[in-house]
Amino acid sequence: MIIHNIKSFITVAGFFVGLMFSIFMTTNAIELVVNVILFTMGFYSFANLFIALYIRHLDNNVAQQFPKKGLETELDKMIKDLDKKEEQFMPQKDNFKIIIDKQIDSIEESQK
Repeated sequence: MIIHNIKSFITVAGFFVGLMFSIFMTTNAIELVVNVILFTMGFYSFANLFIALYIRHLDNNVAQQFPKKGLETELDKMIKDLDKKEEQFMPQKDNFKIIIDKQIDSIEESQK
């Protein structure tokens, strides 16, 4: 996200630099518009070059490491804890499942 912000900032800065340069140096309206467009495109190209060099010199190994094993073990622990809590607070969950299944069956029968 920060890369897009940098590109946008440099492009907008190029627009205003081109606008100021064109106001001071030209007297024709068409030259003013052309100069502003050229400056903006130049700054946009510079921003893309700058960002490409920045990304190329990043350490990709650090940016793309994902701790999959650690997250999986942590999630497994959380699931086990949730199962224990469910058993503690809902010892009759099988009865609830039967009730829910009956309700679903009755709803399906009423829709036929």
